[in-house]
Amino acid sequence: MSFYCEKEMPSKHKQKSLFYKTTDLSPAASTKKNVQKNTGKNALLTLLQKGKKSKFLSNIKPMLCSLIREPFEDPEYLYEVKLDGYRLIAYVQNGKVVLASRSGLNYTKKYPAIESQLSQLKFDVIVDGELVALNKEGHPDFDALQKNNGENPLAFYLFDILWCQEYNLMDLQLTQRKEILSQAIPFNDVIRFSENFDQGISLFELIKNQNMEGIVAKKRDSKYQPGARNKDWLKLPTEKRQEFVIGGWTESDTSPFAALIFGYYENGKLLYQGHAGGGYKAKQKKKIFEKIKPLEIKKSPFANKVDTDRKAHFIKPELVANIKFATYTASGKIRKPAIFLGFRDDKKPQQVLKEKVLPIEENPIEVKEISLKSEWPTLEKETITSEDSIIIDGKKVQLTNVEKNLWNGITKADLIAYYHSVSHYILPYLVNRAESLHIKHISPTVPGLYIKDMENHQPAWAEIFSTPRKHRKEGKRNMIDYLVCSDEATLLYMINLGCIDVNPWTSRVSNYLQPDYVIIDLDPSDEDFKKVIETALAAKKVFDQLKIKVYPKTSGRTGMHFYLPCTGFTFPETRTIAINICKKINQMVPDITTIENLTSKRGEKLFIDYNQNDEADTVAAPYSVRPWKVPCVSTPLEWKEINGKLNQKQFTIHNILDRIKTKGDLFEGIMDEKIRKKNSSVLKKLLRG
Repeated sequence: MSFYCEKEMPSKHKQKSLFYKTTDLSPAASTKKNVQKNTGKNALLTLLQKGKKSKFLSNIKPMLCSLIREPFEDPEYLYEVKLDGYRLIAYVQNGKVVLASRSGLNYTKKYPAIESQLSQLKFDVIVDGELVALNKEGHPDFDALQKNNGENPLAFYLFDILWCQEYNLMDLQLTQRKEILSQAIPFNDVIRFSENFDQGISLFELIKNQNMEGIVAKKRDSKYQPGARNKDWLKLPTEKRQEFVIGGWTESDTSPFAALIFGYYENGKLLYQGHAGGGYKAKQKKKIFEKIKPLEIKKSPFANKVDTDRKAHFIKPELVANIKFATYTASGKIRKPAIFLGFRDDKKPQQVLKEKVLPIEENPIEVKEISLKSEWPTLEKETITSEDSIIIDGKKVQLTNVEKNLWNGITKADLIAYYHSVSHYILPYLVNRAESLHIKHISPTVPGLYIKDMENHQPAWAEIFSTPRKHRKEGKRNMIDYLVCSDEATLLYMINLGCIDVNPWTSRVSNYLQPDYVIIDLDPSDEDFKKVIETALAAKKVFDQLKIKVYPKTSGRTGMHFYLPCTGFTFPETRTIAINICKKINQMVPDITTIENLTSKRGEKLFIDYNQNDEADTVAAPYSVRPWKVPCVSTPLEWKEINGKLNQKQFTIHNILDRIKTKGDLFEGIMDEKIRKKNSSVLKKLLRG
């Protein structure tokens, strides 16, 4: 997909637009029509006369956007691309140009190319837009804009017109102002029209896929309200980012500093918000340190406590930086990771306030989509009988009720100790994968809770993967924040929370629509493990005939799981493959197995289950304990072990570590690229049956 294409503009010039020859997403019809057709001076004058006659204006504060959580579509709104640059209001009077930043700074001399183009206008005008620098792909590049060394072309994208030829247009509807803007300005490669779209959700997904900043939603009938931030203009970044005031740095043993400490102003006080330890390029830290070191002061500029693991140095709060982050903690601090994106000089430190998501009663999309029903309140009602904490890789993990008896003579502390002991072996099957939490907060054999959406309950250092809900429901928000277990601290957090087993997705969040293996589950209806063994041996014959590499493990309860490593398939394709393999296995042992989905029709036959091959489905990880009557572990097997002597109950938290030390990790090759590709060449044939 090309990021920009050429399209006709009102002048003889052609503008490289932000969109889109190869997508169904296209600019709103009204805008497209107006931009492509100059209806003449008389028509433009008629439009201008809808405004109010006034003198030339000055010192206009730009209208601002309120933050929202999710994309939406509403016919009352139009949608624009949110660009990563400098917001400027351009004043053009008698051929003289002034480019004013959000804070009123004069940027005119910084950008002579923009000044030159606007000075050629034959009339007086005031326009609002975003100045960007474009990289080789045509994407806005904020770092290049800051350098402004001539290597990247600049473009000033205009999205509003406030005054034109003696008329104040701010009380007109946005669509009217857009129409005037499209007809009045002769756009070209430097001065460009910021198109608007009707499809908010599609636009957001496209922008997210292109790793751009986000989208803006604006009410079509909204007036231009200088300095206002309300529900008329809304913004949705693809990643959370905001300007913060830099108030210090933390020490590092290997570089000029470890992280920048930042905050925001509230009621005139600078409040600590977090620290950013990532996002710095190799040579950048030295230059940043040269910028912050002269500002060092002894006393903290923050009104509240600064929470850092390293020694902190403080500076005068004179610098503003753009910070990207995951989300907020319950206490309002920034969760990991916080990434430094660059300094900004277009906003004064005292103007940096904490951006808040529009309240539910004011947010047009969240009124219907936020569910008050949640499993978290139930979990939080659990009585706390003891509290402690441990530090894992510098991360503090809270522990509660560790004396609780889970099985006879086995406490919650014992379970945590087990996962700690096998963390090195289980984590390779968890890293970069979303988790569905199976909470057994009462006991292993009592029904528990299923939690997918973390709803901002995760620790500050935990990783989150946000994805649209597969099946949208009335009363539930459309996005789910899944926990990603990529380190031991997160693993032990899950276990302390009440998880006995660990259930990762079969795909990684970096490529979440393509699973890494086909899953087949042998599930005996009558818990007869002999049927499992007989079916597994039949399955082995099928796998050998197909010449595919398969990794077996006990389910940790009464069944067995087969992992078929693969690559390049979608979930619907792996499901089809699984169904066709299950049919072949069923034909080998039809008397004791079934592929019937309905439980009522299975009788006492073993169900050869192919249903764990859909997006967001999970399977108990290798070495995961299972919530059963005994603390059995889902254990990787050698094929030669699958015989009449095999007993699924023989693998427990007491002996797994010794088994691994003896046999090694039998699942170790499951992500081997050669195995995955070789399997996939065979599995492709099974898409046809």
